Amino acid sequence: MYRVDSPGRVNLIGEHTDYALGYVMPMAIDLYTVLHAQKDEGVRVYSQIFREVREFGLGEIRKAGDWADYVRGIFWVLMEEGHTIGGMKGILGGDLPIGSGLSSSASLELAVLAFLNEAYELNLLPVEMALLAQKAENEFVGVPCGILDQFAVVHGKRGHVIFLDTDTLEHEYIRFPEDVRVLVFYTGVKRELAGSAYAERRKVAEETLRLLGKRTSKEVDESELRSLPALYRRFFGYIVRENRRVLEARDALRSGDVRTFGELMTASHWDLARNYEVSSEELDFFVRRAIELGAYGAKLTGAGFGGSAVAIVPEEMALDVAMRVTDEYVRHFNWEPDYHLVTPSDGVSVRRV
Repeated sequence: MYRVDSPGRVNLIGEHTDYALGYVMPMAIDLYTVLHAQKDEGVRVYSQIFREVREFGLGEIRKAGDWADYVRGIFWVLMEEGHTIGGMKGILGGDLPIGSGLSSSASLELAVLAFLNEAYELNLLPVEMALLAQKAENEFVGVPCGILDQFAVVHGKRGHVIFLDTDTLEHEYIRFPEDVRVLVFYTGVKRELAGSAYAERRKVAEETLRLLGKRTSKEVDESELRSLPALYRRFFGYIVRENRRVLEARDALRSGDVRTFGELMTASHWDLARNYEVSSEELDFFVRRAIELGAYGAKLTGAGFGGSAVAIVPEEMALDVAMRVTDEYVRHFNWEPDYHLVTPSDGVSVRRV
C-alpha cells in the first residue's frame, strides 16, 4: 500500500500567461489530495469527497464527464505514450477544496501519476510527470490549460515560490519571507475552467502570436499590438504587461522587498479585472478590502471567473484580516466563502505505508 500526498497550488503572479509561453510564479501549498492505493488488475477508486466509487478496465478507458476523468486521463496518457502499467485500487481524500481555483484537478492527476510511477517503476522525472499530466488534461479531459498547475504540484519546495519560464521550463526557487502569510480566500463562486471564456482567451492569445509571427509572449512588445483588432490588443496587452510584472516581482522577492512584490500583485489583479475581464464583483471585493485591512498585495489566483483570490499579509495580522474580510463578505454576498492561511510546500510525494 502506498500513500501519496499531492498539494494544491496558488499562483502569486503571472495569470493567463502560461498558455502564451510567458512567465509565472506559483507555489505548492500545504493543502493536499491524499491517495491511498495499491496495485490491482483494473481500476477502482473511491472518493471520500463525492462518496462514490468509479471503476473501469484498462482496455475500456473512455471519457465520462465526471471527476474520475482526471484518473482515466492519467491511465490513458501513460498507455498512449507506451508505458506498461497495471491497475489501481485506491481511496481519495485530503483537505484540498474541490473547484475552488487551487488546482484540485492537477493535484488529483499527479496523485495518481505519482502512485503509478512508483508502483510500476516507470522512472519518470518530475518534469516528465508534469508534461504527461498536462497532456492528459488537454487531450483527454478537454481542458486547454497550460503547464503552470502541473509543474507547481510536482516541483513545489517548502518555503519557496517558483519563478518559471513556461516556454523553456527553466525555473528558479526563491525563498518566501517567513514573517509573511499567504491568505487564500475562496469566494464560494464555482467556475468551470473548460468554459468558453477561458477557451476564448487562449484562442485570442494563440491567434495574436500567429498574426505577429511570434512563438511566445516573451518576444512581444506592446507597441507591436497597435495594428491588431481592439479585443486582441486589449487581451494580449495584459499578457505583455503581466510578463514584465513577473520579472519585476522575481527581482523584488529576491531582494526581500515584500512591499513592492505586493504592489505588483495588486496591479496584476486590476489589469486582469479591467483589461482581461476575468475577475468578478466578489474577487474585487476581497482584493480591495484585504489591501485596506493591511495586506501587502492581493489578486485573483487561477483562471478567475470566481474561484479564489490570494493575499500576502504580515504574519501577525493574517488571521485578523482573514476573519474580518470573511465577516464583511458574508454580509455583502449570498455565497459561502472559506479561507486558508497557507505556506509554500513540497511537491507531490509517495511513501509505503
